[in-house]
Amino acid sequence: MSQKQFDDLRKLYDTFEYRKYEMRLEDGNLFVRFRFSIPGLRDFMPEWRFPLGEREVDVNDPILRTLVFNLGLVETISYYKTVCPEKVVIKCGSLSAAQKDWWRKLYFNGLGEFLYRNGITVTADRLVRFECNTTTDDEPCVLHDAATYSGCLVPVGGGKDSVVSLELLKGEDITTYVVNENATATNVINKCDHKKGVYTAKRTLDPEIIRMNEEGYMNGHIPISAVFAFSSVITAYLCGFKYIALSNETSANESTVPGTKVNHQYSKSYEFEEDFDRYIEGLIDSDIHYFSLLRPFTEAQIAAVFAAKGRDYYEVFRSCNRGSKKGIWCCACPKCLFVYIILSPFIEEEELVAIFGEKLLDKESLDKDFRELVGLDDNKPFECVGTRVEVVSCLKDYIEKGKKSMLTDRYEAEIRAMNTQPLGEILKEWCSENCVPEEFIPRLKNALAEL
Repeated sequence: MSQKQFDDLRKLYDTFEYRKYEMRLEDGNLFVRFRFSIPGLRDFMPEWRFPLGEREVDVNDPILRTLVFNLGLVETISYYKTVCPEKVVIKCGSLSAAQKDWWRKLYFNGLGEFLYRNGITVTADRLVRFECNTTTDDEPCVLHDAATYSGCLVPVGGGKDSVVSLELLKGEDITTYVVNENATATNVINKCDHKKGVYTAKRTLDPEIIRMNEEGYMNGHIPISAVFAFSSVITAYLCGFKYIALSNETSANESTVPGTKVNHQYSKSYEFEEDFDRYIEGLIDSDIHYFSLLRPFTEAQIAAVFAAKGRDYYEVFRSCNRGSKKGIWCCACPKCLFVYIILSPFIEEEELVAIFGEKLLDKESLDKDFRELVGLDDNKPFECVGTRVEVVSCLKDYIEKGKKSMLTDRYEAEIRAMNTQPLGEILKEWCSENCVPEEFIPRLKNALAEL
């Protein structure tokens, strides 16, 4: 991909249309279909399926329609990025000027990695503009939601973070949430014997997007957590959940490319969480609250809590994106290596090797990933990994305990020379920039006090 391809495609296809959204109730499910178009190129019809709870649902409910309309807006990003038209025309709803700004920011920051890795330079105000059939500079009327909500909806990916959230919420009324069931999430959920229920939504991409990727149109990372955020609010509304408790940590705020805002984890960051909360509050006056339970924690703290409370999950958790569908560790990616390193101070190496199936710090093939994680190379890996300070602190702990490996031996001098916080200090940190409801704070602080 290149700047020239970006410029050429935008000249050929300058418009993306969000034409309509359709809903129907059938067999205890809410089925949603969106209709998008790049005029002169392709039409797309992605779909969602949401199982219904005990609440009565009406597809003409203005709150539900508003939430589904906005789910469609975030879904446009997956299809928009194929040719990156200059304008997105919305034919089935309206946005205020402030809402247009909100979506422009999400497009730009959420596609930051996509733009960077494809060698594309464009400013936020030039990337995209939104046009609607009807628009107003005034904020839209906030819809009042008089319903009563209770319980926690806990998104589960199957990694150590979601395990920690599940364990810290013991005693609460929790239901797990998964989009498109996979082996890893299923195995972790099955291990959680204190959950009340399991909720699985289904997201179906239009196959045309796969064909376009194969044909060489633009492709790359999207803010998938933003897609899941909008879908989780719909689920909470349908089933009556008060809290949507995510497992994003403060380490997710660090940019992937130093000195820029390019962040693989942008839609897991505190900035997005705050923006999303404010956006939803501008749509509905509801008791539903979206927040990350683990935001006050670093990755190192989560690893320590996982080691202490998550032993029952050692055999089934997987934090590897490549292997999650099959429920395996690929042992060949930076995410696997990061998790191995971040757990190394808290789980004996023999047990770590048993978890992963091999000693990752002895793999020559992971040398480049190791250098990027430590900070010997400029950029961090484009993966959901923690800060370099945490990685180096854990490796210093590894070396100081007399442990040996091919990678730590090779870079021992560089690691020792790095000026980082001692691991003990990191384990005592508390990030005050969080949206955690006050009632959950004691659980978190007690978990840290036990380390």
